[in-house]
Amino acid sequence: MKRSGFTMIELIFVIVILGILAAVALPKFIGVSEQAQQGKATAYVGTLNRTVGPALWAESVGSGNGGSVAAVTQNDVRAQIETPDDIGDANTPNLTTCTYTALSSPATDDELLALPSVSSFTIGAASYNIRCNDGTATQAPRFVLTKNGTDILAK
Repeated sequence: MKRSGFTMIELIFVIVILGILAAVALPKFIGVSEQAQQGKATAYVGTLNRTVGPALWAESVGSGNGGSVAAVTQNDVRAQIETPDDIGDANTPNLTTCTYTALSSPATDDELLALPSVSSFTIGAASYNIRCNDGTATQAPRFVLTKNGTDILAK
């Protein structure tokens, strides 16, 4: 009499192989969500540098504020910046704390880390800050993303 089906040893073998595959793959997927949120924050700072900052700077120059975005009202900032969900609307950069600092060219990491924070938020266990160097009559503002106060992620 011939039986069809798997033997116990075959089933155990398959379970062991699946366990090994899970043990290898699981650590790869644990940090994916935090990496995605960090990527979104990096893209957000890039948007601030390429579009929003120059637009606010042009508005400031046009209104006679000498290019300072610190003079722009927070309502104007919220109208021009759509803050990602991970960062939250409550953390829309508060540009009133943005000050101008003369930076070397290219700016050193220490100079960028010394810029004032205009927004802070947390992703996972890490704290992030968006720092700002205010604009002048001839230079648009510059935004920098830092992680845990020591790592510069986006310039």
